[in-house]
Amino acid sequence: MTVNNNYFRMWKMQEAPPELHRNFCDELGISALLASILINRGFKDTQSARDFLYPSLHNLPNPFLLSGMEKAVDRLILAFRRQEKVFVFGDYDMDGISATAILVDYLRRTGFIVDYSIPSRLTDGYGLNLEAVKKAKLSGANLAITVDCGISDYEEVVAANALGLDIILTDHHQIPEKTPPAYAIINPHLKDCQYPDKVLAGVGVAFNLMMALRKSLRQAGLTKDVNLLQYLDLVALGTVADVMPLTGVNRIFVSFGLVEINRSYRRGLRALINSCHFQQGQTIKARDLAFRLAPRVNAVGRIANAATAVELFLTKDQAVAVRQAQYLEECNERRREIEKAIKNDVEEMIGRDEELIRAKTIVLAAENWHPGVVGIVSSRIAESYGKPTILIALENGIGRGSGRSIEGLNLVAVLEHCQTHLIRFGGHEQAVGLTVAEENIADLRMHIENYMNNYEPMQETMPDLHIDDTLNPAAVNQKLLEELEILQPLGQGNPEPVFAMHAMQLVKSTTIGQNGRRHMKFIFSDEKNCRLPGIAFNFSGDCPEGGANVDLAFTPEENVWQGKTEIRLNLVALRSIRQGDD
Repeated sequence: MTVNNNYFRMWKMQEAPPELHRNFCDELGISALLASILINRGFKDTQSARDFLYPSLHNLPNPFLLSGMEKAVDRLILAFRRQEKVFVFGDYDMDGISATAILVDYLRRTGFIVDYSIPSRLTDGYGLNLEAVKKAKLSGANLAITVDCGISDYEEVVAANALGLDIILTDHHQIPEKTPPAYAIINPHLKDCQYPDKVLAGVGVAFNLMMALRKSLRQAGLTKDVNLLQYLDLVALGTVADVMPLTGVNRIFVSFGLVEINRSYRRGLRALINSCHFQQGQTIKARDLAFRLAPRVNAVGRIANAATAVELFLTKDQAVAVRQAQYLEECNERRREIEKAIKNDVEEMIGRDEELIRAKTIVLAAENWHPGVVGIVSSRIAESYGKPTILIALENGIGRGSGRSIEGLNLVAVLEHCQTHLIRFGGHEQAVGLTVAEENIADLRMHIENYMNNYEPMQETMPDLHIDDTLNPAAVNQKLLEELEILQPLGQGNPEPVFAMHAMQLVKSTTIGQNGRRHMKFIFSDEKNCRLPGIAFNFSGDCPEGGANVDLAFTPEENVWQGKTEIRLNLVALRSIRQGDD
């Protein structure tokens, strides 16, 4: 999140209804602060709040509520009885990699004959491809399962049918107008799907298939039981990496998955954790999955072969795990270098084009960009400029691009409006991938801009900043952190609570950062000389001078560095108190 010294953004704190607030405190046995936070997040009764605070595997919905599940499970049981080979088609990002790893491992442990394929981002592109379909059939498979892909691959499914390869599609992306003629489709977004939670990651859908299959196999007495709890580590990793909301089913998956991750039974995951240099005894949290573990896995899919990451999670050999984790680390370092170069190019292109500065969208293309990294840069640019951004890597007249949206804008809907200019596209509301002929990029840019002007007017004012409560400096202590721990896992859909602190004096500020990113470290003090350290990542604008009085919006956090622990304020916003302000 970009932090700036902004006078104009409204800071709002919701007043909790007194009776509801008392009920939460009394019936849940929680503090007034926690009760306020829960009410601010939309909880209106104690039962839903209790389910949120204390996730339980017993609250997982019946996986057979997913449309197509019964038909898919029946086909898999038939394959088991016949000992048919099953082929798993995955995707090259963290979600697809984790889904592939858990499904392949579970099927093998259960007694299926299984192989898998992960496409190359550089040569195959996203989703199914004809060569992979042919390879699966030639390998002897009569049944294939997609994970985290397939819902947009109509022609490829038709080709598979013609070859005699049954396809079970498991996916979570938005449903196209024309669904593929697969043997079974499992996707919570299907209109007739009764599953109550629609925002599963691809790995979450795959795990539901495993739950349903395990139940049916056990009832039929066909195979030994396999404990599915061991797979929740990768379910959590894929769910967080794909920025799914950490509410409902996802909250249950990630809560129990983090327990498995911190136990670290999986050799490949332990090697990956060790490569991230966590402090000894440090508890791994959801943000660590998003910002430390997942980027290393995603990096290999961006610039090399994602199958390496699948094998990392499947291997039982410690030496192999260490070697592959080191390879992922090397890929991540290379990814950072490429990302920095592309970002510099984009900012230079924007800086010299006044029309682009005025435009409501950023659509740029270049031949020297890496197609596996443009998505990360799109995200950075969209955040910095507050505009939906699509960056396209060109090669031999074909562009492969990635786009990132802004809050409230469905980027898939934008591309549907422009699909006559595209070869293919797909994704989520906030993140898309596309393929486009180079000669059509100018028309694509124009039609996206027209769409934005006519149908999706940009918000002219900054959104309000919602504050959970106001704290004084003395209240920021270890007891507060322990109290807030019950809200974990925190992330998309369940963000860090934000508190306000008023009329603090800025004692000292220091600029830090690398790779072109500006961060700021602060020391703040109140009138009683109670001092607190603070940090602002991606700081923009002018920093107040030392001695200035400021209001702070922040989340408290424990920072461990070189064996030393401190509690600091992670700033969400900072504003100077101007003369005459109350």
